Amino acid sequence: MKRFLSFLLFVALFVSSVSAQYFPVDTARLNSAYRELISGNRTLETETEFLKAYPTTWLEFYMTYSYVDDENYDYSMCKMCCEHITTLFSLSKVNDTVLCKKIVDLTVGMKEVGECTSFFQDNLVGYILGNDKLVLDYLSKLKKGYQMEFWQFCWSTVTECDRVENFKELYARNKKRYPEQMKMSLIAFQYFYDGINYPELFPYKNGVYYRKFVNRDYKDTFDDYIDYGGE
Repeated sequence: MKRFLSFLLFVALFVSSVSAQYFPVDTARLNSAYRELISGNRTLETETEFLKAYPTTWLEFYMTYSYVDDENYDYSMCKMCCEHITTLFSLSKVNDTVLCKKIVDLTVGMKEVGECTSFFQDNLVGYILGNDKLVLDYLSKLKKGYQMEFWQFCWSTVTECDRVENFKELYARNKKRYPEQMKMSLIAFQYFYDGINYPELFPYKNGVYYRKFVNRDYKDTFDDYIDYGGE
């Protein structure tokens, strides 16, 4: 309920005036930390500063990097989105557990609706495959609803990408060590892989309602793909 009310507040603030943009994170601090890292000054302190300045939740991420088709909108943060994502997933000096928590917490509730979320998803899947024990250990401590939201975003596809092999690899490697997690991941994959089109969050443009969906003429189904619990 608190998250829903926060989202309604965001919508009210956002719609009232796109020219008066509100950023929930300190963008000056975030960009300063980013510039420090790309200058070559990579230390525990500089990486920690970037990690602290980076958005922690999906709502913060969306409000920071969203694209709005309006001539009065400031696109400076939107243009930095992919660069910041690349930097986030390249952090190597900060504590692995701290970085994992940041990435997982940010992913919970995220929707694949553009605004660099496709790019984030690409990096996320690679990160999970390279740090599966770390990610699954932390995920297992969260409420099941949050776990499901994480896997829903991980496997959702509204752009042309193929997550089948990624899912197969992760499932095969972890179905015995983390059976409950893999069961949940399988359910999310069955329902969200090529099975959902998220609606435009702000469907009115200049007073005109429009819909932006990705339509495909095929649909893979994996209802019978895995005999869960088998070898």
